Amino acid sequence: MLTKKKLVLLLSPFYLFFILFFVSAIIRSFITSLGYYPILDQTKISLNNYLDVFHDKMFLTICLRTMIFAIISALFACALGLIMANYFNQKNSRVSGFFYKVSQLPVMLPHIFIVLALLQLLSQTGLVPSLLVHLGLIKSYSNFPLILNDQKQIGIFLTYLWKETPYVIVTLILVLRQIGSKYQAVSLNLGASKWQTFWHVTLPLVQPALVNAFIINFSFNFGSYEVPFLLGNQQKELLPVYVYDLYVQGDITQIPHVMSLNLVLSLASIIIAAVAILISRNLPGGHNGGVR
Repeated sequence: MLTKKKLVLLLSPFYLFFILFFVSAIIRSFITSLGYYPILDQTKISLNNYLDVFHDKMFLTICLRTMIFAIISALFACALGLIMANYFNQKNSRVSGFFYKVSQLPVMLPHIFIVLALLQLLSQTGLVPSLLVHLGLIKSYSNFPLILNDQKQIGIFLTYLWKETPYVIVTLILVLRQIGSKYQAVSLNLGASKWQTFWHVTLPLVQPALVNAFIINFSFNFGSYEVPFLLGNQQKELLPVYVYDLYVQGDITQIPHVMSLNLVLSLASIIIAAVAILISRNLPGGHNGGVR
């Protein structure tokens, strides 16, 4: 039998690693962001870096743009994943089972793999434009619409959707199969339509798992660097790329300012996650059951 002492011993390596590397890094970043940077003989503690951050119009614009983009991308992935998970759960045919297994493949692939796949497929000289040119559907490669590195960030959105929708599907399928179909069957027997059963029975049951998937997807989208760097547009820069560019400029006097930017980015993610959890608890299926 797994006792509390055994559980603590089993988890102790993780906690040790977490404290040594993660917590210590956050503490050091926070101290540096307050202006304490002995390498430059800066030992005066102040909030000037944070005041500069919230008075920086460019940073606030990029932060808002990144937050909206991350929320929309995560919402789309969750909505599409919910629809497909519900479909795969209802259909027990071999065809639906095959497509469900195929949908799990992107979960095992890193984001960089999907980025490279999109570059090979949808860039101006990719496979899809080449095929359309050879078929005579477009006259030249320049007639193919700009999907990657465009100002609307379509390439980044497709990458997130391709990667995160399968994650939502896998997460919700596990919940739906654990719940079973008895609640839906009772609802249908009582005269509810399929839409009413989905909205009032299925959705509240999977809502906590769906919100958790949204938080994970949003957190990655908001802090991801490699995808916006490879597929983004410099005129519509996203926050992680903006912060990293400041860090690699070579001006070590900007390190405290960059640390404050990183911590503000992390704090924004925590706030959005907390708001999502609070909303989830007050919705049907949440901790408070939507009852006031």
